[in-house]
Amino acid sequence: MSSIQEILSKFKFERVLSQDTRTKLVFLLGQVEGQDCIVSFEKTQFDDSVIPKLTSSVGAMDEVVENNIYGWCMAQMKYDVLDTRVKTIFPATDVHIAKYEAQARVMVVETPSLYETITLPYIKSIPAKRTQWVQNILNGSAEADRVIYHDHHPETGFVLLPDMKWDGSNETLYWVAISMESSILSLRSLNVSHLELLKKMRDTSYRLVKEKANLEPNQLRLFIHYQPSYYHFHLHITAVSFSDAPGVVSGQAHLLDTVINNIELYPDYYQRVDLPFVIGEKHELIASHNWK
Repeated sequence: MSSIQEILSKFKFERVLSQDTRTKLVFLLGQVEGQDCIVSFEKTQFDDSVIPKLTSSVGAMDEVVENNIYGWCMAQMKYDVLDTRVKTIFPATDVHIAKYEAQARVMVVETPSLYETITLPYIKSIPAKRTQWVQNILNGSAEADRVIYHDHHPETGFVLLPDMKWDGSNETLYWVAISMESSILSLRSLNVSHLELLKKMRDTSYRLVKEKANLEPNQLRLFIHYQPSYYHFHLHITAVSFSDAPGVVSGQAHLLDTVINNIELYPDYYQRVDLPFVIGEKHELIASHNWK
């Protein structure tokens, strides 16, 4: 495994996959030793220690405009603070490239029959090595220092840790809980036998977020993605104040309390229901199959 420093030093830029001017996030595609590599750069929020010194940290200015009581410009800041989050995916697969490449989104309605004939075979075709990073977290061989909680029970256990998208502030809290049970692929897999796990995930998340970040349950949003980015069951935990958190939109996020209630009403609810989802038109699941 190459270190992030080594990857960055060898990275040969090819093109921009996507850039979000609102979130200040850009994904770059390039080559490292002849293999595809994705690197992302994201500007973080101002550090609390810097805010009182912002006005005295303004260096070179350009595009200065002054009009009556208003003035604005572009400026280069001089403070010495880490303010950009860098992430790498190496080697990157075609699936990774399609995921982060700018593309149109489409709404698909997946019936139980379409799940059995299209989605499930697609899931089973995914090489196990693609989720090896998940197994590394579960067995403690990677990111052990980031783990907040680890219940090793094979059926109702899970690991709770900060999502790599979290910047560390309570207002944008973003944790993830990953199930120890590898047979639960996604929302579609859930049934009455999983209620104990789901409730344990919920209650433990509430308790630990209160202990670590002093946020109450009514300040949290717990949800499950469908389609997920990887097919090993996991739960997202975000602060409600993080209103534009990635993946909280309709057509992707399913609130945990609603999922629990649906299963309590109908034990096989998620095996019977049609599930609409939004997905990129270049995603392999869409591009390689006829959903009509």
